[in-house]
Amino acid sequence: MRPSTLIAFTVASLGLTSAAATPNPKDLNVFEKRKCFESGVKYGDEKGEAQQLAKVACRFIFQGTYKKRQYASKCYNLASRKKSVKFAVALSGPNAGATRYLGLDECYDGLHKEVVNCGRGGETTYGNWYYRADPNVGTC
Repeated sequence: MRPSTLIAFTVASLGLTSAAATPNPKDLNVFEKRKCFESGVKYGDEKGEAQQLAKVACRFIFQGTYKKRQYASKCYNLASRKKSVKFAVALSGPNAGATRYLGLDECYDGLHKEVVNCGRGGETTYGNWYYRADPNVGTC
């Protein structure tokens, strides 16, 4: 038996050709694009406060039903009064339907990542949602 025949027989007999199931990409809230800002002010010691404000924004401003391409933003002054942070969300990802509900947990998960993973803020577009967190010098 030739080596190539032996390999084909082994793969077929072990069932390796169909071992993995592939999910439908439209069912996934897949990572699309992350951009951390390379310039601008850093959160510094106020990163924790920015994380808390992301939760406040999600609970009281962003949570709700959006139409495709609908954008919402909210600016908060940080305690030092020397910086502010502007948050934004939009139903603009490549898998976005005509409408979709943004819940507290999904919203906070997206905004929180922009604060934690990007010291100068950043923006990410997922399958459905766009998230942005941008710290700035001065107040809103």
